[in-house]
Amino acid sequence: MLIKIALIVSVVIQFLTAIIALSLVKRTRTNIAWWLISFSFLLMAFRRVFEILEVYGSGSKLVAGMLSSWTGVLISVIMLVSLLFIKRIFNLQSQLDEMRAQNEKEVLNAIIKTEERERRSFARELHDGLGPLLSAVKMAVSSLNTIKKSNLRLETIENTDKLIDESIKTLKEVSNKLSPHILDNFGLLKAIKTFITTLPSNGSPRIHLNSNLGEQRFDYTTEVVFYRIACELISNSLRHANCGNIYIDLNINEDKILMTFIDDGKGFEYPGNLPGNSGMGLSNIQSRIRSLGGSFNIFTQPGEGVRVEIEAKTKNHG
Repeated sequence: MLIKIALIVSVVIQFLTAIIALSLVKRTRTNIAWWLISFSFLLMAFRRVFEILEVYGSGSKLVAGMLSSWTGVLISVIMLVSLLFIKRIFNLQSQLDEMRAQNEKEVLNAIIKTEERERRSFARELHDGLGPLLSAVKMAVSSLNTIKKSNLRLETIENTDKLIDESIKTLKEVSNKLSPHILDNFGLLKAIKTFITTLPSNGSPRIHLNSNLGEQRFDYTTEVVFYRIACELISNSLRHANCGNIYIDLNINEDKILMTFIDDGKGFEYPGNLPGNSGMGLSNIQSRIRSLGGSFNIFTQPGEGVRVEIEAKTKNHG
């Protein structure tokens, strides 16, 4: 009696399972794989009925047994076909994920190229437009020195001349920061070295740069991204770290360019994701390296300094 009740309960459960599966077909957008799985659940319920007839039926045990066996075979075939469809869905999902990642990389790359193009345009306008005007003013003021005037007038002219010199110098510095000409002309390593030499030396940490790049050139986006990242990290350490030393390793290894940045400063609490309001530009650095399809990792604790590891594939430019 208990066995009979258990079989009946199992039949009811199988039919309920089939009904629930069929009710979800719309939510799966009538996917054929889900139709097949739902139909399999329904066949399982009928097979359970055939098993009951086989156990308790009179005169039809052989027929019920055959129906149960062939139903089991049909269920196996349908489940196999449905799994093949599901595998196809997973493959399509993987392709979509790859396309999404590639599109994201291309968008970030386009943003960086547009940003750098605007920087270069603005720097060129400063250098070619305002620069000559300041130089012309300097020449005009300098020519006044040939005219004998009062001491006060001469002193004013000298001060004006100094201010113009300082303006021209500042203009060149701003232009170079917006679009470093040395990066275009001499490459990544030389540009970073030049940036380091422009930093104030009094009271600043010692910067140790090691690299095997030499004069090797890379594609434009790679050089710009790594140059901006190096400048950002150095500036962060100067402003926030209160460190005595900065160590930068910049190397090429086969088709990868690797940067390790370390300072021995005060560090900070790092929860494992980029701080949203730290003001340190770390999310900007991550966005830049993602445009190259690279990786960005940071290791830090209060009192233990900062270690940043960056890696990206690159193509030689020549």
